[in-house]
Amino acid sequence: MIADEIERLQALKMAGALTAEQFERAKEQILSAVTGTDGEQVCGIGVNAWCSLMHLSQLLWWTGAGIVAPIAMWVVGRQQSRLVDLQGRIIINWMISSLIYGLVSGMLVFVAVGVPMLAVLGVLTLLLPLIGAMRAAEGYPWKYWLSLEFLATEEEVSNEMPY
Repeated sequence: MIADEIERLQALKMAGALTAEQFERAKEQILSAVTGTDGEQVCGIGVNAWCSLMHLSQLLWWTGAGIVAPIAMWVVGRQQSRLVDLQGRIIINWMISSLIYGLVSGMLVFVAVGVPMLAVLGVLTLLLPLIGAMRAAEGYPWKYWLSLEFLATEEEVSNEMPY
């Protein structure tokens, strides 16, 4: 937890292991991880956290909110942050792509090829938002595998790890 990390830093400062300047710098790093890469916020939540929640909200598909929530979050936040706009376009591209893949797989069920395709799509529908959320928490956009590009993101996204 953030409070635990700050308490640990405070204890190190009190013990003389950290100077006041080192303490403030370390505390700022901890807080910036929550509020976004440069302190940007959307609706009082850090940009990275907002983007992670956008990705994770897709997992609510069984309630119907998995379609509405990411779109609503994107619409609310896209004017406030370029990263939210980019992450939202990535999510919308995947949602449209998975709908197309689902329709094609559904039609191919009668040829028996569609059943495994639907199974793979189901796994990807669970796995890809989790990976996207983890990358978003780090502040990096990540284009979903097999996602078709309906809204432009290509020049802005690299799936290579930054470290």
